[in-house]
Amino acid sequence: MQHKPFLRTLALGVATAAALTLAAAAADTAGSGVTFVNGGNHPIDLYTRYGSDSACDAKPEAKKLTVDAGQTAKLDSGSSTVCFCLKLPDRGNCPSGGWGEVKPGGTRHLM
Repeated sequence: MQHKPFLRTLALGVATAAALTLAAAAADTAGSGVTFVNGGNHPIDLYTRYGSDSACDAKPEAKKLTVDAGQTAKLDSGSSTVCFCLKLPDRGNCPSGGWGEVKPGGTRHLM
């Protein structure tokens, strides 16, 4: 009858390991980037800036994304907020009404 305490300890250990693994996986995916969803019928070009907590025009990383109609695009920006512009920025300024922002781990739906 000494098997019951051993089995309980073993089960508790397995459950704890599984919980820690799930928590670590959730922490790894939180803030790992942003997702853009194109709900329209035409491709959308996005000009993005990310990589620091500074203002949009001063963020160090820049990348152009094209999101095809009905598709999604993910930008791996780590834990940085992503600024995006629908027109080619002119010297850091977004000419189409200002920069839009997406928080880390967030999704922006576009038409």
